[in-house]
Amino acid sequence: MTALAAGHRFADTPLAILGPDDVAAYAEASGDHNPIHLDEQAARAAGLPGTIVHGMLIMGRLEGAIRSWLPQARLARLSTRFVKPLAVGDGIVIGGRIVRLRPQEDGGSELLLRLTVANGAGTMICVGEAALHLDAEA
Repeated sequence: MTALAAGHRFADTPLAILGPDDVAAYAEASGDHNPIHLDEQAARAAGLPGTIVHGMLIMGRLEGAIRSWLPQARLARLSTRFVKPLAVGDGIVIGGRIVRLRPQEDGGSELLLRLTVANGAGTMICVGEAALHLDAEA
């Protein structure tokens, strides 16, 4: 692995399309059956162009991307702000860069990552931040 430093950008992580089956499975597992995620008519009645993916489903994908970039790190905090909805049937691309790397008393490091999520067309749908801990031997 390349030495980590502030400004380091991780390779963008494109993920598979989040289709109706993914959204339905997430709704079942989470108990979130809001019709804007599952019913085209209800979504349009709410002013949306169609059904949208659950925000927490997208957040779960963020953790997967972080783990692919830094498998040895422990995630301490993850926060997001959604700027646009993601249409069911669209893919996502996750980007990240290190904005801060601080040594810790235990010999490890704390990393602060800025995260971006774009849809398949490249439109930003979400920004986020993750705090991670790297052990000294990592």
